[in-house]
Amino acid sequence: MLQRSGEMENKRVRYNVQIVSDGDTGIDRHFSASLRVVVAFLAAVLLMIIAALSYCFVLAGELERSGDAAELLRTRGTELTEQNEALLVEKEELVRENEELQEKVEILSDTINGKVQQEQEREAQIAQTYIPTGFPLRGSASYNGDDTELDGNPAAVFHASQGTSVVATANGTVASIAGDAATGYIVMIDHGNGYVTVYRNGSHPRVEQGDAVMKTTVLFDIEAGKEELGYQIIENETYIDPLSLMETYG
Repeated sequence: MLQRSGEMENKRVRYNVQIVSDGDTGIDRHFSASLRVVVAFLAAVLLMIIAALSYCFVLAGELERSGDAAELLRTRGTELTEQNEALLVEKEELVRENEELQEKVEILSDTINGKVQQEQEREAQIAQTYIPTGFPLRGSASYNGDDTELDGNPAAVFHASQGTSVVATANGTVASIAGDAATGYIVMIDHGNGYVTVYRNGSHPRVEQGDAVMKTTVLFDIEAGKEELGYQIIENETYIDPLSLMETYG
């Protein structure tokens, strides 16, 4: 209970505050304070209330901002998860495409290797046709083992019947034709790989200088009285034993 004091000292107004207990203890409290103190006290209480309310507003704002930040983080986390899943799908697709590409590369590589091998085999077969391994006569003939040289160089001398064909023993080009019917003809074929074959016979040649010949191309037809054929091989400008390359005798 608030009472105004009846006493006036030096024209100051004082107030008594009495606190009455509602129990049976009978203990009461009373305080005496001036108006200035009461106003100051009420002002302090008001300021505390204002400060408390301000803090509540500030706290509410912070909580709201925290909530917005949390929501933003959740949204960003969801976006990152979706992006990561998309990247994983893209990675799997790239791995699959890479595997398919690798298979195509392997197939292409095998195809190329196969073609290269075929080409090498074909070239080897073609190169083989330029090596004079064939027999220089088409038909039966006898070999004179006593005559192993002509003009001091290794040679093979064969005797064949009239009408037997003298043929090229490998692909090449007729490099020269020398001699005549009286002394005999010498046909030389350059095979373009260091090999040159020499055919000596008195029959009239059926080829001319510069002609391209294939293996078994007819060079002479053995005429009567000219049944002997001298055959030689030059390897890198050196005469060698022709029987060493001839398939029939090698």
